[in-house]
Amino acid sequence: MSSWDTDIIKAFENLGGSASYDALYAEIEQIRTGLPSTWKSVVRRRIQDLSSDSAGFKGGRDLFFSVEGLGAGVWGLRSYLEETPKALDLPEGAEEPGRAYSLTYRVLRDTVLARKIKVLNQDRCQICGMAVSLSDGKTYSEAHHIIPLGVPHNGSDVPGNVIVLCPNHHVLCDYGAIQLTLSDLRTVEGHEISEHSISYHNDVIFGRKF
Repeated sequence: MSSWDTDIIKAFENLGGSASYDALYAEIEQIRTGLPSTWKSVVRRRIQDLSSDSAGFKGGRDLFFSVEGLGAGVWGLRSYLEETPKALDLPEGAEEPGRAYSLTYRVLRDTVLARKIKVLNQDRCQICGMAVSLSDGKTYSEAHHIIPLGVPHNGSDVPGNVIVLCPNHHVLCDYGAIQLTLSDLRTVEGHEISEHSISYHNDVIFGRKF
């Protein structure tokens, strides 16, 4: 029989990289037979023993992360926390008569929390539900701070101020070209979106009061 660690990792992978304990338990029941009476305690202990987010971390392999903080009961595979690919400068080219080239970057605030929220939402845009599929089989999304970080907005890097978007909707939100309705946003267990952040976006970013 495979080890508990192997089965826990497999269950997380089947669930898209993150899950609540309840969802994880249900998936493990599909994977492992002959479960002892205390098996749920074993699962919780192994996750905490192998996570540097936990006070019970034993050192060594750091396989799991707490998505919403300890006590929330939502965990994920740390291997799924990949940084958003960085933009590369275009090489210099020959100028053409009457034309000039310009390049504008949007800064992608790829914080650790943002990557956790992307894993929790399985890279699906919380507006349209799209997950961009890449040629290597992976999916791509961007994390958007509803109240932008830094001046003049000084938004916070907290779960309620972060939503996962496809690149198209990220641009629309960044430039205040779209209004947000909290009830229309796709939600997942363990990620609650702040009403205050949504109101700020609509009043200030969309309303262009800055």
